[in-house]
Amino acid sequence: MKILERYIGQSVIVGVFSVLAVLVALFALLGFVDELDQIDRGNYTIWHALLYTLLNMPRQMYEIFPMAALLGTMLGLGTLANNRELVVMRTAGLSLTRIVWAVMKTAAMLILLAMVIGEVIAPPVYEYSNQKRVQLMGAKISLNTQYGLWARDGSTYINVRRIDDQAKLRGIHLYTFDGQRMETLMRAKSARYDGEQWLLKGVTRYEIGDQALHERKVEEMPWSTLLDPDLINVVSVDPDTLAVWKLYDYIGYLHDNGLDSGQYELAIWGKAVMPFTLAAMVLLAVPFVFGAQRHTSIGQQIMIGFLVGIVFYIGNRLAGQMGLVYELPPALAAALPTALVIGASLLWFRRLR
Repeated sequence: MKILERYIGQSVIVGVFSVLAVLVALFALLGFVDELDQIDRGNYTIWHALLYTLLNMPRQMYEIFPMAALLGTMLGLGTLANNRELVVMRTAGLSLTRIVWAVMKTAAMLILLAMVIGEVIAPPVYEYSNQKRVQLMGAKISLNTQYGLWARDGSTYINVRRIDDQAKLRGIHLYTFDGQRMETLMRAKSARYDGEQWLLKGVTRYEIGDQALHERKVEEMPWSTLLDPDLINVVSVDPDTLAVWKLYDYIGYLHDNGLDSGQYELAIWGKAVMPFTLAAMVLLAVPFVFGAQRHTSIGQQIMIGFLVGIVFYIGNRLAGQMGLVYELPPALAAALPTALVIGASLLWFRRLR
């Protein structure tokens, strides 16, 4: 029986890696086409765009691993079912429970690989590629510092504590120097791009003289800077791309300063739930194949599985955003979609047995 279990595991692994290769290649191609819009910005060329796309592959691989696990397991088991090999195995005494056990042992190896990619390989590679991309575009910007984003615009140093989206910033600090001497310090609660320039809101301006410090408060004022929304989109880092230890450190910093950490807590819980999500996708594929093999072809099963994967991806994102909006516990928002998939899979198993 162990030989049959290993054979099932090998079929699943071949299926998962085949699907993973196709999906990564497809997403890389789409990413490269999208990256062509940035060519000729500064020193950024088509070869840099190609290199950036290649270095983005580990991150994309990690993100689509659950869908690849679902489709790949369906492909592997579906091929065995299509060749009547599963029927022969069942006739030889291999129970559905043993088949599930063989598949889940394979899932454990896939989970380990996904964790290595997501925590060890993808974060530093993505950070390096993003930094080089920004530098080639001619922006003097530092990313992923403990205190947010830093940039230099002439004699003014810019610090943005939080980027809500590419057109809305929070916690802006502007330090203007005359040689080695600071002339002004300006703080703004937020900034929004109106289509032509930034508008700072809740501004406090400090003019530093030789003998005194002059303070002036303004409700709203325009701000001209090199940080346009396109560049903000380039340099802003999605929390999902950060390693767990960086997320943990940054959440601690936000807590210490009384800032909202919901988005980052959701990201760290999403990473914690990821192994269970991948296992849930593999588990779902088993009753999917056994329940539909008499009625649908393997191609139809893969298409339905693809749609299920898309629905899960959208639902997972939607649950996270709703959790942020309604201030639900991040652990609940991150785990709920996966828990529903596991529950549905177990109920389906009961009907099959």
